[in-house]
Amino acid sequence: MTCIVETVPVRRERNRLAGLWHKLSLAFSFRRRSRRLPWLAADELSDHLKRDLGFLDGRG
Repeated sequence: MTCIVETVPVRRERNRLAGLWHKLSLAFSFRRRSRRLPWLAADELSDHLKRDLGFLDGRG
């Protein structure tokens, strides 16, 4: 017994407003990515946070 399924690609209609928001988010995300994030200073964290982040689990 065989089953043959033919699929036809369906083109979804994109909402113009959604496309505009997507293009705007790409434009503004480039500016955000260019800024550097500050480093995490593990020496300045409390022992509770170090344990929660996995720094004090003994592997390493």
